[in-house]
Amino acid sequence: MADERLIIFTGPSPRGWHRIGMFLECPSKYAWAYEAKEEGTRAPTGPLQEAVPLVRGSLIHLGLAQHYAQVREYQNDGDPDRYYPPEDAMRIVAEAKGGTWASEVDECVQCVHAYFDHYANEDLKVLRVEEAYKGDFGGFPLTGRLDLVVEDRSGKVFVMDHKTTGFLSAKQRTYYSVSGQMHTYRWLAAKEYGERFGGMRVNLIQHTNGFKFARYDLDPAPHMFTNFPRIIKEAEEAILRYRAEGRKPSEWPMAVSELACFHRYGACEFLDKCKWGACWRSGARRRKTPRCATWTGSTGRQRRIPVTRYFGPSTRSRPCAM
Repeated sequence: MADERLIIFTGPSPRGWHRIGMFLECPSKYAWAYEAKEEGTRAPTGPLQEAVPLVRGSLIHLGLAQHYAQVREYQNDGDPDRYYPPEDAMRIVAEAKGGTWASEVDECVQCVHAYFDHYANEDLKVLRVEEAYKGDFGGFPLTGRLDLVVEDRSGKVFVMDHKTTGFLSAKQRTYYSVSGQMHTYRWLAAKEYGERFGGMRVNLIQHTNGFKFARYDLDPAPHMFTNFPRIIKEAEEAILRYRAEGRKPSEWPMAVSELACFHRYGACEFLDKCKWGACWRSGARRRKTPRCATWTGSTGRQRRIPVTRYFGPSTRSRPCAM
């Protein structure tokens, strides 16, 4: 008989903050990720997906989702065995993915067990686990997948967002208070629960150099929160405008900033497309330069530089489809 127990391993919500945040950070990055028609450019690829902090975060999120789903079943006289136990689910996913996932799962399992011990006596009623919510912002839909929704003894409802980190700090309550993801969750939860909604809490989990845990109510950002629907509407309208103009991804505005082109895990996955143009093919011949290059002299006249002269053994040279 097939094992029908559930594993809560969800991806991002279908129309979440990530795409809007990406557009506001760099329209070109958004275009390559969401508007490009070329195969292989619509979703993140490459070593970023195997970054140790991201893998640990995903595995720990999975363990907590399984745990709180079972807790909800206990609290509602349901069947906790509908779900795999946290450790089993984490090991099943890690084995299926292999690589960094398989090498990191033991440490993540230990972290999750330490979390359970730390919060063994928490007195919260679990309402929702990893469920998607949807709102309307100026005629544009926005969704959010909330990690955990709980109710305290007073009847107040809180959204708890799990955040994994290599170093836990009280400053993170301010850091995450300006997150568009958090503002999305605040708006969606406030709409869903009305006066019962008590606010956002960040559930911090340190997974490196010893396990530590803390929960903080986020610092207030009332001006940002009030203007959030307008931010969404104006970003969506700008996306529609660029799309209506028929711009190719290489023609969308670029941030041209080291703060946008590089992040905590390395370079933007589309960095070479922005540097060299649409002729860049990721992984093709493992070249670090495009198949053509131009040089503008002091007179303003452009001439093509033969690829063979500077960029390797290839003798082919053709214009970039910019």
